[in-house]
Order: sequence, then C-alpha cells, then structure tokens
Amino acid sequence: MKKIILLFAVIISVSMISCQTDDDAGPADTQDKFIGNWKITQEFENGVEVSIPVCNLEDRLTVTADQKFTSVLFDIENGNCVLYDTRIGSWENLRDNIYRISFDTNPTASREITITFSENTATLVFNTEFGELIQILTRI
Repeated sequence: MKKIILLFAVIISVSMISCQTDDDAGPADTQDKFIGNWKITQEFENGVEVSIPVCNLEDRLTVTADQKFTSVLFDIENGNCVLYDTRIGSWENLRDNIYRISFDTNPTASREITITFSENTATLVFNTEFGELIQILTRI
C-alpha cells in the first residue's frame, strides 16, 4: 500500500513540475512582423521595376504595435529634398499575410494589401487604378 501511495505522490509531483515548466515559458512571440521602421528600396508597376527618385528613398514608414502607422514622404523642391507629407493611419492583420490599411484622412477608403516577410524585407502587393503595384521595404 505504501508503494502505491509513494508512486501516486511521484506521479503528482512530476505532473506539477511539468505543468509549472510550461507556464514559466511565457507566451509565444506574437508580435506582428509588420511592426517596425521601414524604407522603400524597390518598386514594380505591373511587373516592371520603376526607378525611385533619390529623394523618395528618404521616405519612412513607422508601424506600431497599437495598429497605427506614420508615413513620412519626401520630394524635391527647388533642388532640395524636403518633407512633402506625413500620413497617419491604422493597420490590421486580417489573415494569411492580408492586411487592411486605412488613412486617418479618409478611413472609409481602406485598402487590402498582401505583405510577405523575408528576414529584413517586406513585400507589399496591392492593386491601383493603374494595375498591380509591388513595393519592397527594408527594415531600418
């Protein structure tokens, strides 16, 4: 009888230790890969690479965990690269690399885009009135 009680106590102890180890591991890393700071490095329209003006290579996209983003855009003015516009909006990961992007200036005109990630790059694919646009962003 003592052996059965001892065996039962060992089984309970092992079960509690293994459960405790699982709990201590903490939650899995669930941060969305889209979160971070990005810059554009390549762009394709309908499968053809387009040249990005040097000043536009200064454009930056900041994506935050609270599902907000800020896009800072530059352009040439009087021969100088200057801040042209700042766009603020929100994003949502819908499923399977499909994201919804909405700008605060027109939240009802949201756009669904496909984003795939590979190491420090993100490939954004979306349709415009001119066809398919692909932008390659690099994490900075």
